[in-house]
Amino acid sequence: DVRQPFWAVFVMFKINAAKTPADLWMLRSDLHQCISQVHSQRVAVERINSLVDVFEGWIPPSQLTRIQG
Repeated sequence: DVRQPFWAVFVMFKINAAKTPADLWMLRSDLHQCISQVHSQRVAVERINSLVDVFEGWIPPSQLTRIQG
């Protein structure tokens, strides 16, 4: 039985509840925090920034900003 920390379960719930690409994009900060807790800030920045290309065409270009790390 592998138990997830509450914050990770909560973020997974929010990801599953997202209805639009914009909803998912707005969860970047929460996801960044989760990744940072398990790995490192550097890894979190790399992983979140790797998602920018996935959201091109779905999110206005002005909102597709990379995290500075």
